[in-house]
Amino acid sequence: MSGRLPDAWMSELRSRNSLEEVVSEYVPLKQKGRRFWGCCPFHNEKTASFSVDSEAQLYYCFGCHKGGTVINFVMEMERLEFMDAVRLLADRAHMELPELVSTPGEARLTRDERERMYDANREAARFFHSLLWTGEGAGALNYLYDRGLNDSDIRRFGLGASPGDWDGLLRHLKEQGFEPELLEKAGLANRRDGRWFDMFRGRVMFPIINAQGRVLGFGGRAMGDAQPKYLNTAETPIFNKRQGLYALNFAHKERAVGHLVLVEGYMDTVSLRKYGVQGVVATLGTALTEEQARLMKRYVPEVWISYDGDPPGQKAALRALDILEQQGLAAKVIDYPGGMDPDDFVKANGLAGFEALPKHDAASYRLLRAKDDLDMTTQDGVTQYALRACAILKKMKNPVEMENHLRRLVSETGYDREILLRQIGAAQPGATPPPRRTIRRAQEAAPTDTLVAEQALLSLLAARRIPRDMVKPGDFSLPVHVELAEWLMADKPAGTFIEDIEDEARRAQAVGALSYTPLPPEREDAVRLAEDCLQTIRASRADARTDEIVSEIAGASEAQKQALYQQLDAMLRTD
Repeated sequence: MSGRLPDAWMSELRSRNSLEEVVSEYVPLKQKGRRFWGCCPFHNEKTASFSVDSEAQLYYCFGCHKGGTVINFVMEMERLEFMDAVRLLADRAHMELPELVSTPGEARLTRDERERMYDANREAARFFHSLLWTGEGAGALNYLYDRGLNDSDIRRFGLGASPGDWDGLLRHLKEQGFEPELLEKAGLANRRDGRWFDMFRGRVMFPIINAQGRVLGFGGRAMGDAQPKYLNTAETPIFNKRQGLYALNFAHKERAVGHLVLVEGYMDTVSLRKYGVQGVVATLGTALTEEQARLMKRYVPEVWISYDGDPPGQKAALRALDILEQQGLAAKVIDYPGGMDPDDFVKANGLAGFEALPKHDAASYRLLRAKDDLDMTTQDGVTQYALRACAILKKMKNPVEMENHLRRLVSETGYDREILLRQIGAAQPGATPPPRRTIRRAQEAAPTDTLVAEQALLSLLAARRIPRDMVKPGDFSLPVHVELAEWLMADKPAGTFIEDIEDEARRAQAVGALSYTPLPPEREDAVRLAEDCLQTIRASRADARTDEIVSEIAGASEAQKQALYQQLDAMLRTD
């Protein structure tokens, strides 16, 4: 269900959960003025660069650039979704969670109904697991034994069996006080022609559990030739297969691993974990989604794609690489030999064999797959590979890594380095440098005097040290700075703006802009600082425009040159 929590309630939640107190439960802090400092919990460091602003109620690390409000901090530390972090803070402050404010026309789901769905799923998981040890579950139990699992493995993952009749689970849950209508909403039951029946029948059951240990839904594996082979819980108010991962409840406790191992299926997950591989998670019956990639990014900086080694698995790995890179996640691909899948491989080779498998970085794996369907013993095959490889290298952003791959490509194809560079489109030694304006655009993301001035202005504005009408959105260059300025000029709290930003890089830019220090305590000094900042910004823009005009004059017609010279003269006179 979509909707939002009341603004007044959210404001009270933040006020009752002082950021410095919450952070202190995880990180030792020392106060210096209005700020508290400590070693960042998000990256290893010896010198404290993690700052908590007690006035703004924002944290920011000057090392790794993570930042946000108390809700963002809890989301990061506990690997929680937004609403789960809100619930945790509400419990901490002994606040009753209100119902969401619904959008017009939206069906309302009460908090009690949502909790009842969780309860129903938990009871269903217990029922499926207990059935596994009865005569009715013997077929499912033998299937799991045949897949190499023992009783300990089965209990560890809470595996189970659904009854073969039409309403075995339904009858059990009705006895526990659950209404069929609620079970239908939870994806456990269905109704047709006035008759209720179970959603899962005669299947091996895999409970899908979130990081907080709540059962969200199920994956059911058919035995024999029944179709579909895998059946997942349909979308419900508490479950969306595009947004979750199987075995996240285990990965949540494995922060020190530093990466996740992404597989395609439930059994691959169970098998790898059985043999000691940590950090293993699986998509829920879908190809990798952007939502799942964003979820993984909250846990780790890197993902190892561990798909089947056959052609379909290789193609899926290439698609997964694209999605992970779009979300700013580093990725490697594990290359299983002979078309094997992770389950078969780890059974045959164990943990040591898994750890010895080659793990290709993104470019290396794409180059490896670029040879597929080509005969590299022929000139045509080599030529096609060179063209494909150059297209891959052209997209690389790291020049050092591209150089390493380029040297390998020269060796593999026999083509001259300059020919390959020309095909890639890279700048060659001695080439004419790009105009200064192009260089300027490329450097916009780097720290500059102008950006520091913008950050100081936004910090002054958020702290209400200067009049709101002293600045205008047009004084800022970064889009997120412009939006933040408009928000603050409307006298809205900075925390709400920060929490609404899903993209981590944009949120870091916004929090960084509000972390300028030190701010003058006196209003007169603050206004003087703001005036200096505005002068810096305007002078920088004038310099940039001057550079552009000089570059434009070089390629302009005589008539155009005259007009450009007049513009340049006017700007210089203004200076």
